[in-house]
Amino acid sequence: MRKLDAARAALLSAPLGIRPDQLLTFAQKGQVWSRRGPRNRNFQVTYEAHLIVTDYTGPPRNLLFVITDWLHQNSPAATDDAVTFHVDILDHGKADVSLRLDLKETIQVDDLPEGLRLSAPPDPDAQAMDMAALFPNMPDVPPGSPADD
Repeated sequence: MRKLDAARAALLSAPLGIRPDQLLTFAQKGQVWSRRGPRNRNFQVTYEAHLIVTDYTGPPRNLLFVITDWLHQNSPAATDDAVTFHVDILDHGKADVSLRLDLKETIQVDDLPEGLRLSAPPDPDAQAMDMAALFPNMPDVPPGSPADD
């Protein structure tokens, strides 16, 4: 659950004043997807990550910003509605805020001489790909476009 740990760390390191004892984290509704066969031992896990901030004294929108910003950087294939939340207002100065994220992680299995190594590589980001490196002869602008004149 690399991403759940990383999301927790992002909330704790953000300037929101959240202490570790105020942040509960857990995963539920987890699933493992694995293509059967001898050539591929890798697998993928999907789960609902829950992060509950108790006695939060800041505006909930600050939490939502931090977690969506983290999601854009760490889970680029996440759907637009991958984050849901629930706010329980305790009094005029604090609230309990529950965040739910739909997360997906790929687990890569490498067979090494010293044994198996399981790792969770970062997700590929299609928007960050260098198209010029993939297609070195592709023009910067399509032929016939106004910028081509």
